[in-house]
Amino acid sequence: MGVKKLRSIFMRYALCLALTVFIVITVNVGAYLFCVSIGAIYPLTSISAAIEREKDTLQTARQIEESDIPHLCEYALFTKDGRYKGGSIGWEYSATVWNTCMENGRTRGGAYLYSVIERDEEILILRYRMTAQFENAALRRRFPSADWLLIVTILLEILLSLVVISFIFGKYLGKKIDKLLTVVHKIEQQDLNFEIQKSRLFEVDQALDALDHMRLALRQSLTRQWYDDKMRQDQLSALAHDLKTPLTIIRGNAELLFDTSLSTEQRECAEYIENSSLQMHDYVQTLIEATKSWNSYKLCMKKVNMDSLLLELKSQIDGLCAVNNISLHWDCGHYPAYITADHDLLIRMLINVLSNAVEHTPQGGEVTFEIEEHSNELSFLITDSGKGFSDEALKHATEQFFMEDDSRTSKSHYGIGLYVAASIAKKHNGKIILENSAVVGGAKVTIQISLKNPVSI
Repeated sequence: MGVKKLRSIFMRYALCLALTVFIVITVNVGAYLFCVSIGAIYPLTSISAAIEREKDTLQTARQIEESDIPHLCEYALFTKDGRYKGGSIGWEYSATVWNTCMENGRTRGGAYLYSVIERDEEILILRYRMTAQFENAALRRRFPSADWLLIVTILLEILLSLVVISFIFGKYLGKKIDKLLTVVHKIEQQDLNFEIQKSRLFEVDQALDALDHMRLALRQSLTRQWYDDKMRQDQLSALAHDLKTPLTIIRGNAELLFDTSLSTEQRECAEYIENSSLQMHDYVQTLIEATKSWNSYKLCMKKVNMDSLLLELKSQIDGLCAVNNISLHWDCGHYPAYITADHDLLIRMLINVLSNAVEHTPQGGEVTFEIEEHSNELSFLITDSGKGFSDEALKHATEQFFMEDDSRTSKSHYGIGLYVAASIAKKHNGKIILENSAVVGGAKVTIQISLKNPVSI
């Protein structure tokens, strides 16, 4: 079975349609002529011929009887001066018949033809329809014109044939196009490991070939991108792990310094070194976590005591704020005693956002931490008195490795911290909202997590 072109398909469609029309007309006209031949239908010519055959008889008959009138004709009998004497044409129509034929001299009126036969003392007017008629009286009442019935029947059969043929051809073309739509859908879903089946329709196969080339190119591109991303993550992970060793050494030596006699200034410097090494250790840990696949990470969901969690969180942030000479406004109102969450990830999420707020708050500034409980939702609101987010950061700050030279991200790992926080929030059926505070002008981060599955105490 060879490949077809759309042109040949449409030519075949047109040929089938023309052949169907020809068959419909031939069959119906043949049936009509057959009915005429057996006397079931009387054509107009037959009625006219019958009138001509009976004309002499009707002129010379002493008295007109119903049986003398040609078949399928109606009649009206008048005196020479137009007075109605009787007939199958009722008196109510007699004046119309007389005026049409005798006053106006016409042989046609409305749907009828007229034939005038002059007798010695009378005028006989015959009336018959201008179209063929059925022999059967019941059919004549239902279908006054056999000709119009033939035309309507042909038109309806042609219309029905058109619908049927169009449906068949449409279904045939639909199956071919479905192959194209299937490929488009798979490519849209990035399901690229499949073999394209040809439709055996030239134009569709051309489109399928083009889509196949695009599929292969996209698969190669995604594969290359995957390897590049994996290599970058592996390099970052290796670098982060390598940094942990010198940081540990720095921290260890800083701790050894406390065992020696130090001046007040030297002790402060040692404390700065220790605190900075701890902070850098957290950053390295964040970098390691950022290289993990958060989509495949399995949460350790359990009952979390909120009082304990907040106490742990505050103890870590207090020290960070003290080192940076920043005030911490801790406003924890009503919140549930227990929630269902991953404790470690929740702590890391909040520390990431709070530490970033501290970093971008000038000395003497303030960081505010608030908690709000809504129906099935717990919100953590963290606000600083820094410069706030730029327009670009408001849009992209939660994207992995987002950096902006003239923004809040210029100081540290902000492009990682918010990405990790957003990932953790999402794992808890929540989200992060970034905005600038209308009150203090600094950045405001709202973390929302779901409370739809609380743990019973």
